[in-house]
Parts: sequence; C-alpha cells; structure tokens
Amino acid sequence: MSLVYSYSYSYYYLKSMLKPLVTIIVFLMVACAQDIYSLSDNTIFDGKKTVRVYNGMNDGILVYLHCRSKDNDLGQHVLAFAEFQKWSFNDNLFGTTLFWCTMNASNVHASFEVYRAKTEEYKCDTQCDRNLKKDGGYFFNQFYGYWEKRLSWHIPKTPSF
Repeated sequence: MSLVYSYSYSYYYLKSMLKPLVTIIVFLMVACAQDIYSLSDNTIFDGKKTVRVYNGMNDGILVYLHCRSKDNDLGQHVLAFAEFQKWSFNDNLFGTTLFWCTMNASNVHASFEVYRAKTEEYKCDTQCDRNLKKDGGYFFNQFYGYWEKRLSWHIPKTPSF
C-alpha cells in the first residue's frame, strides 16, 4: 500500500510543478526573443533607452560614425556639425547590452563603447546623449545633469585660407 501511495504522491507533486515550470520557460523564451528584436519600437518590457551621438566639432569637420552591437549593425552615418545619429532599444534580460562605434574625423580614427548596460545603469535612464568634440567624447549623466569626458583625442583646428 505504501508503494502505491508513494507513486501517487510523486505523480501529483510533479503534475503540480509542471505549470510553474512551463511558465518560467515561456517567460525566458519571450525575454530572449525580446533581445533579438531590441531595436524595434514594440517591445514588451519597459526601460527603453535612446542613444544619441552628436557631432560637436565645428569648423566644418565631418564625423563618419559607424555603430553596432553584437546583433545589430546600424550602418555608417556622416554627421555635419550639430547633427546626430540616434537609435532606441531595450537592455537585454541579462544586462549585457553593448553598443560600440568607430569614428573617423579629420584623419583621427577612434573605436569606443558608446553604451554598456552595466556602466550606464546609474548614468542614463532613458536618454543617453554623447557629444564628440575636438578633444574627446563626452557622455551626459542624466541623473546628475553634467557632461563627463570619457574619451580623449586631439583634432587640430582646420586651417582657413
């Protein structure tokens, strides 16, 4: 009798655990699918981020900017003074979202991280602005309201004739 009771108890215990297990698996599948479509406007999670990279170099210096992530290539953009490239996305479930850019401006070449979820967690909530200037790259801290210089380079003033 005890063997039947044990089998019956195990069956009902496993059956009662099946629904929560399936729920967790479905949630994880949806979260992974959300990461694949992270650049779309229709996501199921809150917390959308928008990165804007400005050309803050005057004197007619063009910035050739090419940004990407592991899953998304945003293509090369040519930015005149005060123009910007922007894109929106949601951080992935694991907090490993990373975008980086390569920049060419007046014979200066640089490659840099423009957004890393772990770094930006306490610096920008929804709007992550970057400004590329002649002396380096500046990142706006949305929570404290100031520009932080994170990148350094030197682009000389273009001679006027």
